[in-house]
Amino acid sequence: MYSYSNLKYIIIFVFCIFPLVSAQKYRFVYTYASIPDTLNKNHIINENMLLEIDKEKSVFISQKKMISDSTMIEDAKKEIITMPDENINTRYIVIKKYPDLKTSLITDEFSTSYNFIVSDDRSLNWVLLPEKKTIRTYDCQRAEVDFAGRRWIAWFTEEIPFNDGPYKFRGLPGLIVEITDTTNSHSFHLQGMKKVTDNSISNIIDEKEKPRNFTLKDFVKFYKEYRRDPVREFRQKALSGDIYYESEEKRQEHMRLVENLRKERLKKDNNIIEIDLLR
Repeated sequence: MYSYSNLKYIIIFVFCIFPLVSAQKYRFVYTYASIPDTLNKNHIINENMLLEIDKEKSVFISQKKMISDSTMIEDAKKEIITMPDENINTRYIVIKKYPDLKTSLITDEFSTSYNFIVSDDRSLNWVLLPEKKTIRTYDCQRAEVDFAGRRWIAWFTEEIPFNDGPYKFRGLPGLIVEITDTTNSHSFHLQGMKKVTDNSISNIIDEKEKPRNFTLKDFVKFYKEYRRDPVREFRQKALSGDIYYESEEKRQEHMRLVENLRKERLKKDNNIIEIDLLR
């Protein structure tokens, strides 16, 4: 399991013996706390996120999604149909390709037919500050950045020699140990790490079918349209006959139900991590 108290010494030992050895794969565990609704700030969602790093890339994914997707893939091989875990809060996957840290986001949130792959080439113009403190025995330094409509405060350590971090954050001279936006709506905190040999996360990525590739500019346009009409794809399927209903009355009733549920969910999801998408 993850060794929290001795994490610093394990990593230093590992990197002294295997300084960035290409065959090594490391899985870092972060807690992600978020407030989705500004009108209900007492409702805080906490979940475990995984940042897996190997010689070619890093992958950032919800632990629940990783387990759920892996289960569905294995069951499909046995011709068993398994539904996704309904308790998954973060459904996207962020991939950063090394060495240039080209970043893309994969999500199945907006369509039942396609997985969206959104490339994001925005640079992160970090400001390194002299302030330092110890976090989980690590000597950390403060850095700040404006990204996606929020001001972020990060603490990174050069003792873990990866210029990577949770979500799309990267480019500091060491791993990001903590990062929080100035409204305290979104925060990531490193909890532990371990070396891994399994390919469960890589298998999930490889199994993503029917991708739709977006530039960030095109995705922003799509996302704004989706917020205005979140049932567009569903409505088209329902009206075209792709979804079977016993009667036209049942069809209309179900369409109204789905539309109301999705619009209500979006109304309470008004504090997303990339807040400039709502402006």
